[in-house]
Amino acid sequence: MKESRLIIIVSLCLFIFLGPVFYLFSLLYPNLIDYMNVATNLYCGIIVGLVTSFCQYCSSKRKIINSIYGAYFDVYRSYYYSKSKTFLWHYNSYSVYKKMVELNPKIVEALDEYHGLFKKYDSTYKRLNPTIKLEENYKAKNMIKSFFLWFNKKSFNSFFEPLMKEVEGILLNINAKRFEKDKAEMIRMYNFIWSDKNGKWNYKVFK
Repeated sequence: MKESRLIIIVSLCLFIFLGPVFYLFSLLYPNLIDYMNVATNLYCGIIVGLVTSFCQYCSSKRKIINSIYGAYFDVYRSYYYSKSKTFLWHYNSYSVYKKMVELNPKIVEALDEYHGLFKKYDSTYKRLNPTIKLEENYKAKNMIKSFFLWFNKKSFNSFFEPLMKEVEGILLNINAKRFEKDKAEMIRMYNFIWSDKNGKWNYKVFK
């Protein structure tokens, strides 16, 4: 992505710079070379390079956005599954916590390759890496409670629910239309897996 951006900038500079140079030389040395033919060939090469580099830049940008979106949605999916299906009234907070731990390295790795076209920290970068508001509930003691207390509904909700609202907001900012579609598909698939053939909730797996 960074290399494509550099090629785009260099190509634009050449595109702007070569015109006046050829014009100046044609005035000073009108019979030196066929300026029109040379300029046409050079500008064709610059335009091809510019279009190719821009396409590569957009493709790399889309891959980074999809990678970060997928990482956030994995956390959101894990939270939804854990909250929707308990085991003897115990919420599986560890699986959500594990996804949250894996989230940061994925985001850092993806954003390391990202660079806006004109500046690194553009609006897209800020959407992909917003500042999450830290609250008092995000303390280790609350997390530990959600791990080890068997009836952990209160600690689970107080610790994870505010975080997941932040995650949901990030996903909506990245791609609201895609998030609503993925969320509906996730719920549909979850209901299909955990309901019987009559559409009723199946508790046999916990007996």
